[in-house]
Amino acid sequence: MSSEAKTMGIILTLVIGGLIGLFVLTNRADPKPVGDKSKLTRESTPTRGTGSVQVVEFGDYQCPACATSYPDMKQIEADFAGKIIFSFRHFPLAQHANAQIASQAAEAARDQGKFWEMHDKLYTNQPAWENQSSPLDTFANYAGELGLDVEKFKKAVTDKQFQTIIDQDTADGTALGVAGTPTIFIDGVATKGFSYADLRDAINAALETSGSSVTPVATVSPTTLPEVTPTPAQ
Repeated sequence: MSSEAKTMGIILTLVIGGLIGLFVLTNRADPKPVGDKSKLTRESTPTRGTGSVQVVEFGDYQCPACATSYPDMKQIEADFAGKIIFSFRHFPLAQHANAQIASQAAEAARDQGKFWEMHDKLYTNQPAWENQSSPLDTFANYAGELGLDVEKFKKAVTDKQFQTIIDQDTADGTALGVAGTPTIFIDGVATKGFSYADLRDAINAALETSGSSVTPVATVSPTTLPEVTPTPAQ
């Protein structure tokens, strides 16, 4: 084979490879509405806020990407107060040894009226417990700080009293195509990303579709944490 033919072969290979890569990236970046919206939330789903736009996060308390996204979501809730309804679904990933017990802790706190307070503590203190061999005592300390009945809390977590809720969340997420965390749906459409700007733009687009006024908010993320990709399920 001549050098010219080899060169043309290499160029052709690169062009075809580039087109395939572009096709894959384009299709991955194109969010699609979910098929069965009844699986987005259940009666058991922790939900807060009022508004015309539904925001649903499938998250894992031990997931680094979720912890990075957490302050952005808090800012989104503040900036779009009265315009969005926010729901959280459990999607503990198998590779995170403490994700299941963290979800149990959140649900045990909800049983005593403090889900969101425990939700906040789990994310803001993630580095303190994520690598512990048994984080129950740490979670019990959080429960005490929240004024919960600690013994009742510990028993609920140890007995896995809320496993049915967690399993239902995970099953719904899987049915909706959730393959990593965080995965966030805005009015039934998975967002392309989970930064402050991604969420702001998606919510404003949904508000425009519903005929509501958009919210002019900051153009930069309120966090200074580095960008990270969603944690995939294994």
